[in-house]
Amino acid sequence: MPTEQSQNNRQPTGADILLDSLCAHGTDRIFLVPGESYLAVLDSLCGDNRIDAVTCRHEGGAGFMAVGDAKLTKKPGVVFVSRGPGATNMSFALHLAQQDGVPLVIFVGQVAVKERGRASFQEVDYTAMFSQMAKSVFEVSNPAKLSETIARAFHDAMTPTRGPVVIAVMEDMLCASCDDAVWPVLPVALSGPAPQHVTYAADMLATAKRPLIVAGSSFDNAEGRDVLRRCAQAWMCPVALTFKYQQNFDNHSPLYAGHLGFKIPPAHLGILQQHDLLVALGTRLGDIPSQNYQLPSLPNPTAPIIHVSDDPAVLGRVFPTELAVASDAVSFTDVLAERPASWPAERKAWLDMIADFMTRFRDYQIKSTADGLDFGQVVMALSRQLDDDIVMTMDSGNFSSWVHLLWPFRGRGHVLAAAGGAMGLGLPAALAAGLRVPDRPVLAFVGDGGIMMTGNELGLAAQRGLPLRLIIANNSSFGTIRLHQEKAYPGRVSATELVNPDFTQWARAFGVWAETLSNADDTDELVKQALSQPGPSVLNVITSTELVSAFASVTQIRQAGR
Repeated sequence: MPTEQSQNNRQPTGADILLDSLCAHGTDRIFLVPGESYLAVLDSLCGDNRIDAVTCRHEGGAGFMAVGDAKLTKKPGVVFVSRGPGATNMSFALHLAQQDGVPLVIFVGQVAVKERGRASFQEVDYTAMFSQMAKSVFEVSNPAKLSETIARAFHDAMTPTRGPVVIAVMEDMLCASCDDAVWPVLPVALSGPAPQHVTYAADMLATAKRPLIVAGSSFDNAEGRDVLRRCAQAWMCPVALTFKYQQNFDNHSPLYAGHLGFKIPPAHLGILQQHDLLVALGTRLGDIPSQNYQLPSLPNPTAPIIHVSDDPAVLGRVFPTELAVASDAVSFTDVLAERPASWPAERKAWLDMIADFMTRFRDYQIKSTADGLDFGQVVMALSRQLDDDIVMTMDSGNFSSWVHLLWPFRGRGHVLAAAGGAMGLGLPAALAAGLRVPDRPVLAFVGDGGIMMTGNELGLAAQRGLPLRLIIANNSSFGTIRLHQEKAYPGRVSATELVNPDFTQWARAFGVWAETLSNADDTDELVKQALSQPGPSVLNVITSTELVSAFASVTQIRQAGR
């Protein structure tokens, strides 16, 4: 479809070719903070209804929205930022995309060709700046190379392991006339399982007494979840989910072996370490899912490892691996699920041990403290009033420990969260989800630290009437750092206390419904009100600092330290 400018018989420009190329790749939404270094793109967007341009308040928020959109759609998120400060503000979203394996295409305005290399206003060498985090960094000075570069960028972003790609576009190049053809989509090569590898894995599973599947992000879609469930049931093998992906398996199944979050409790780790075969599927098996290289252990794992990943670069790179398979993990698991399965009689004792532990592990009792609510009470109230077919976003912070422990994940909903640990994703990801699936409930859990990093984007929710539900866990503390501080230096609190605004009045200033929840007796009613609003709503929950996580209080940590 030609742009309005093309319809006016104006010679197409580099900016026009850029938008046509994005549309050829199925891009229907971009996130941006407008900047003078790509004014020509903003002009080409004028009157072109093919792409929804979402204006954000900060480049970090724009980047996080693009990350959230990519996590939900499984296609590259696209963000535009201006040169210099715009690019540096966006960089922590780029880093998160690299850590989480999220396809992201970032357009950065660059100085004009004649200014390049003269230390011009806001000039940056983006190859030098981003080459350690981005999969590829391109700089385009010739409009005839622009569409080809975009095709290569989308290809690189989607090639395993998926990740971010940066395209620096020179300001005058975007304005230059260009009538070159739009490049086609470059397909990503597919990898499939070899029969002998599946046979080898099946033989190992058939003799293992205590096998354990560790399933990663590759299963975060309807097909992947179904395949994972069928394989686990066929082989009667427990499944542990990697960090921030516990939605991919029914947490109430007797085969659920838990969520490999950041430093899970020692008792949970101790159970899982008793495996005699580890099957790592669709994960890079980095330090978080391996619990700082204790599951499996280094340098000599206590049990053989089967590792299946579509990125051969991660196979055998850290752990000695019995069977390393470069294959799409879902395809491999699907074939394995169809193989005739058998297992030794001792397998039942292993399954019973894990199921018994998980039942006791989730038996949480609400606690009463003088300094605020137990956040678990709010999580349980929300879960009672919502079914699990929702889009949930989680910012980074200890408040998420209650969500991971208590939310009844059944393998249906979507969770958009930062496995890479970046604060600030929660609200922008919820906004991206609200734009993408406006007919589904969107629930965002954010701490008082994270909301002050990207909370300015709440204006977009009001502007577009997005019915997202923002739950702020407000304990006036950087809770995660406080927990580590108490473990390392009990009682010596420094630099983790916060002075917050009144988040209820803050949200109302945007025109958003908001209430403060500080009395436990009001929980069910205020949750009901928050969920029933036609537009966005904010629940400012005054939570306990003493209850620093779902698994330990400050007092308990100090006593253990002594």
